[in-house]
Amino acid sequence: MKNVLCVLLLLLCIEVQAKAVTFNSGKITLRGVYLEPTKLSGPAVLLLHDCGRSASAAQLNAERLTRMSTLLQELGFGVLMLDTKPRAQGVSCAEPQRRPNVGLRANDAQIAIAWLKARSEVDASKVAVMGWSLGASTALSLLNREEPGVRSAVVFYPDCRLFLAQASYRVGAPTLLLVGEDDQRSSAEACRQLAKKTGQDLFHQVTYPDVEHDFDAIQTALRASSPAHKAGPNSIAAQDAWRRTFKWLSRWF
Repeated sequence: MKNVLCVLLLLLCIEVQAKAVTFNSGKITLRGVYLEPTKLSGPAVLLLHDCGRSASAAQLNAERLTRMSTLLQELGFGVLMLDTKPRAQGVSCAEPQRRPNVGLRANDAQIAIAWLKARSEVDASKVAVMGWSLGASTALSLLNREEPGVRSAVVFYPDCRLFLAQASYRVGAPTLLLVGEDDQRSSAEACRQLAKKTGQDLFHQVTYPDVEHDFDAIQTALRASSPAHKAGPNSIAAQDAWRRTFKWLSRWF
């Protein structure tokens, strides 16, 4: 499998200034791709990708994150794309007994956020987190902490079922959740239940009828994946979701 980090660097190097970065989370060395904000003391966003265990999934993740990061930087944001491959050993997103530990990944995300806040070119009071699928679930785990360290969050099709059993789940920052009603991997109904459980106005959910998992995937990347891929892009839902994403971020920054 090609490393997500390598693909991201390859896709980004021609268009924007991007650099590979590393930092430690316990015994794990984390890697990422970092794009500075276009203005001094600018806002920044941490991007958390999907599981990405196969080559096709790595390509899908890379193209989606590359497009998002380019658009965010054009709006003045710094961007850190965290590569969670070091946490992928011995796990499988498709097998419940081998699913990734989102708590450990949330630890990684919190360390990445601290790294962003320490940058002189980043306004430490203006950091957000954004994730897709596993990355979105990781973000929800982070947001349930007393001090998540972010000002806002956007999560695309997380597995909300992971948090329904928690006695008092709350998000520690304004959160926009986007999910398709026909998503077989991330239940829209479970996310509705979770939002209702929090009782928080700042936990805002948007669902799309007749829309599946990975609905905002880049078309070319998804065509390169397995023909058995059951999810699919939906251009109308994707355009609306990304429009809402930028509007949500601008609301809090």
